[in-house]
Formats: sequence, structure tokens, C-alpha cells
Amino acid sequence: MDIYPEADAVPPPLTSADLAKSLHLSEERLVSLLSSAEKSYNRFPLKCGRRRPRWIEAPNPFLKHVQRCLLDKILYTVVPHPSAHGFQPGRSIVSNARMHSCREWVLSMDMKDFFPTTDIHMVEKMLQEHFNFTQETIEAILRLTCRRNALPQGAPTSPHLANLVFMEGDRRLTAMAIEHGMTYTRYADDMTFSGDTLPEDIEEQVELIAQEAGYRISRHKTRRMGQHQCQKVTGLVVNEGVRLPRGKRRRLRAILNDVRKNGMDAALARSGFRSADELSGHLALARMVGTVQ
Repeated sequence: MDIYPEADAVPPPLTSADLAKSLHLSEERLVSLLSSAEKSYNRFPLKCGRRRPRWIEAPNPFLKHVQRCLLDKILYTVVPHPSAHGFQPGRSIVSNARMHSCREWVLSMDMKDFFPTTDIHMVEKMLQEHFNFTQETIEAILRLTCRRNALPQGAPTSPHLANLVFMEGDRRLTAMAIEHGMTYTRYADDMTFSGDTLPEDIEEQVELIAQEAGYRISRHKTRRMGQHQCQKVTGLVVNEGVRLPRGKRRRLRAILNDVRKNGMDAALARSGFRSADELSGHLALARMVGTVQ
């Protein structure tokens, strides 16, 4: 009898005890967390200009820490489709926009309520297909990452799980784009297509694929942009290379000049930004964009 295991033998599925160990929790502490996770969120509106507020469901510090560990140690072992640029290490709105620079036509389409639409059954099916977990472990992960039977917008695990759930949609949209000589990328709920021409019925094709994956399109956000227009992809202008919109470039230059003349506190008070960290984030984006122009 061969007493040596096969070199390519499939490892046993991850149990709930293995999950607890990976998260640096005792099994008892994990059980306690699972029973309280649903109530461990702070829900508040996030205003987005003139649009209706987006509701954020932020986990409390301990649950957020556990979700972050789950993401880093386990969930990131499965990689989304290459077309997904949102919330992936080494990718950003800049890498997403760069794929569509200097094109005759750019089409932008948004999925409606991306995270709330990604329900617990869709997440469960994805976990069963892409991970080697026991059903008990799957149910534990669902309780750690879902709230009110969907992905909460505000949990660190939600973007990656949504990317994995939509992997087949990304595959089909990429194949459709290639068939028509176009490029396709997605940043969270924001889908972009570009090429020398766009098929007349491309919006209908995209909407059908999204619907079959379980999602809806926000039709009022659909934009066709030719080279004669300002082509924007995830907030960046892509007509010639990738750059910040002119108004934002001027605003940041004015704020930096104010900082040099009057100091950070005075400049920040007049800037419209809520904190130095928020301003630093916009300046970091400007530097990132500068590296691809």
C-alpha cells in the first residue's frame, strides 16, 4: 500500500476551527462574534454632492479588524477577473483610466446599488465555487461579512467579495468587448468600454449581461463620449493620456500656494476639505496621475 500522499492531493476543506485560528480567535470568541455581528454596525448617510446620500454601514472596530484579517489571510487568495481594478493591490482609478486613454469613443455605465444587490445567496454560491470550505465555515464567513442578507457598504470585505461574485459577468463583458475590438474595465460599480467605434446596441448587450448576473444598470448615468468631448473615466480625463480635470488641478495648485503663504491650518479652513488627511489623499492622487502623463 502506498503510504505517501499524492503530490497534488487536494487539501482538506477549511473548517470553522481553522477559520478561528487564522483570525487569531478562540473558537468560543468566534462563536460569540458570529452571534453579535449583525448588530455591530453604525449606519449613517454619506452625502455625495447633489445626489441622494449613500448609506454607509461601518462595522465596529473589532469586527472591522476581524474582517480585515479574513480578507488578507483568506479571501485575497482568490483573485478577481483582470478587468476589475477597484480595491485590488497595485490597482487604482488611475490604472483603470489608463486602459481607456486616447480612444475615439468611451462608454461609461454604472450598476445600481452594487453592494446591496450582492445578496447573501450570491456570496454563498461564489464561496462554494472558488474556495475549499466546509459548509459550516461558509456560513460563518457569511455572518462575518453580510448584513441584512447583503454586502454592507463600509465593510472592508465587501468590495473584494463583490468583485468575486461578478467574476463571470466580467468574463462575459470582456469577451463581448474583445469581439467588437473594444477594451473593458470595471472599478466597483463603474464599467467602462472604449475603442475606435462602439456598437449601436452595446448598452443593451451590457444591460443583458448585468441582468443575467443579478444586477441592474443605472441608465441615467450612461455616457457615450467621443474625442470631441471631455472623456472621463472614474473621474479622470483620458482624451490625451490621463490627467485630473482642469478645475481640480487649478484648485489643488491654489490650495498649495495658500499653504505656502499662510500655513496648513489657514489654507485647510478655506479649502473645502474636511481634514489634512483628505487633502493629502487628493495630492497623492495628483502625484499618481502625474506619473502616467
